[in-house]
This record gives sequence, C-alpha cells and structure tokens, in this order.
Amino acid sequence: METVLVQAVDVLERQGIEYALMGGLASATVGRPRRTRDVDIFVAPERALPALEALGRAGFRTERTDEAWLYKAFAGDVMVDLIFRSKGGLVLDERMLAYRREVTIGGRRVLALGSEDLVVIKAMAAAEHVPRHWYDAVAILERGGIDWEYLRWRARPFAARVLSLLLYALSCGVLVSEPVLRELAECALRGVQGEAATEADHHLVARVHQALATDPRLCEAPLSVSVQAGELVVSGEVATARRREVVEEVTRQVVGAHPVRVEVRVPE
Repeated sequence: METVLVQAVDVLERQGIEYALMGGLASATVGRPRRTRDVDIFVAPERALPALEALGRAGFRTERTDEAWLYKAFAGDVMVDLIFRSKGGLVLDERMLAYRREVTIGGRRVLALGSEDLVVIKAMAAAEHVPRHWYDAVAILERGGIDWEYLRWRARPFAARVLSLLLYALSCGVLVSEPVLRELAECALRGVQGEAATEADHHLVARVHQALATDPRLCEAPLSVSVQAGELVVSGEVATARRREVVEEVTRQVVGAHPVRVEVRVPE
C-alpha cells in the first residue's frame, strides 16, 4: 500500500496537481495506528479528472465512480480513493493546502492534511457502520499540537457535530480549548434557527455558480463555489490573471455585501 501511495504521489506531483493524503494512513501519522484497506487522496474538484487521467496514463486502472465526490484508481490489489468532496461538502481549499503537514511514508515525503482538518472531516464521517473515524479523531486530539483558532474556523459550519466530538474527548481526559467549546456551543444553539440561512446559502451558491459558468469571458472554467463559516468561497484555476479578475467581479456582483473569499489560482 505504501508503494502504491508513493507511485500515485509521484504522478500527481509531476503533473503539478495539489493533493493531501487523508484517511487512515494520514491519521495514523498524528493519532493512533490502525489497519486500512486503501489509500485516500484529497484533491480539488476541478483537478479530480486531470488527476484520474494522469494516474491512468501511468498504468493505474481507473473508474469515475461517483461524479459527486469520488473517483478510484487501482494498482494490482491496492485501491486509491481520489476524493474531491468530503462529508459536509468539504473541498480541498487554500487554507487546507496551507495547513498540510509533511510526513514520511515508504521513505518518501508526502503531504498530508493537517490535524485540524482531519478532526473535522472524521467527525463528519463518523457513523454507526464506521465508528473508527470518531476514535481516530479523539486520538488526534489527544496527541496535541492543535491550532485551536484554525479548528474553530473550520468547525463552525458543523458546530454541533464537532462540539459533540470535543466534549467526548474532554470526558476522556483530553485537553480541549474552552473558548472553542463555548463558541461552537453558541453556533450549535443558533443552528436550531439556521435552516432558513442554510437554504439561503444554497440559493446563493447556485446563483454564483450559474453566473460564473455562463460568463463568456471565463470560457466555462471549472470553478468550485461553496459557503464556509458564513463566507462564500470560490476556488479553482483559470488561465490568466484577467480571468481571475472577472471571477471576482462577477462573484461580487451577485453576492453584494455577503462576505467573499476568492481562492482562484493562475498557473505560472
């Protein structure tokens, strides 16, 4: 499995595709060791298909498993999950990229998701049939070294779920930031009244996505639009700096005074 991970990372890095190791292999480097059956690699939605095609050219067998969130690649009996949208609609954004950690697996430097992002993703992914995610997250918190300010920011859209995880960790003797607990509790309680706001977010995302997709100056560039912690985030890649300016212009025309963050890259 480590050999296949190294092969996949070599392919992605040669193609200049940003990625982050996630799943069991990533959490084992900052939490508890456990068995895992596959390699999980996180990529941005607009880079998922280029990543899959690059792996195919390198000899992996590939399949477009689910256009909403997952592609798969195979090397022998080892499966690589190429994930581009995690539970809760989380995507690989600029802050996740900035918080990646360097780990060594199979003698090779690999970039993995930061502890904070792993905790939130695992809190969201935990379910009756996959309880391991919950306990993986507790082990990561127990290891320490958490940037609590960043965890607070990342967790706000999922306040109730992450708060419940943090309280459980606290009950197990794990040190948890009290200000973060208080803020997430307030967010969770406000969430009882938050259904209308959530629906409004969906409509706002749809309007921005349509405006960007139909603007002829952008040539239908594949851009991702989401709402994170109350902020509308546009991410992806366009060919020129002028097109990035158009993305920001169109987005702000649609959203008005709503907070916006444009994380659109221009290749060098």
